[in-house]
Amino acid sequence: MFFLFIILIIMLMIITIKIKFEIQNLKISINETPHINNKYQIKIKIYTFGAIPIFSIKLNNQKIKKVLSNQIIKEKIKKQETKIIENKANIDKELITSLKNIKTEIKEINLKILIGTENASLTAFTIPVISTIVAMFLSKQIKKYNEKQVFSITPIYINQNLINAEISGIFQIKMIHIINTICIINKKRKGDKNERTSNRRSYDYGYE
Repeated sequence: MFFLFIILIIMLMIITIKIKFEIQNLKISINETPHINNKYQIKIKIYTFGAIPIFSIKLNNQKIKKVLSNQIIKEKIKKQETKIIENKANIDKELITSLKNIKTEIKEINLKILIGTENASLTAFTIPVISTIVAMFLSKQIKKYNEKQVFSITPIYINQNLINAEISGIFQIKMIHIINTICIINKKRKGDKNERTSNRRSYDYGYE
């Protein structure tokens, strides 16, 4: 009985996990080549039962570069990139739809985007279109609105293709959504595998 109680507690701890990402002062500039500022900071905090902290880490430009420069990490990233390229044809709409189940809740956001193109008329047309798209996206990710959720998209008339983005915010993901998505993907993969096996058997019987 005690053993079952412990298992139940562990399951509840896992299911109720929330992963919170805090982004501070992240600036991205896209002109001829993309550039990210060196003074940003990303905090990752994990809570169980909704509010009990169990893990916390701070990342900045130096720490991320150090991790990515590790030879073992480089090899793993390269292997994953190869797998993605090899299995690109297997990525379908249903899989992408399944990944959408990992809902990201936006607690706070301060987003500023400056956009310029080589054509002033194109810039004037682009701004309201992008503003509408961003507003629609944010409306789906925000459950409770507050004064800390703001964004602005401003045109720059400099006859040059340019995008400057600055973002700070707090984003949250629930473990239950991740578990649900993994289950859906695994179920689909098993279904596809069984279908291929069935087709192979039918093909073999046809030659008997």
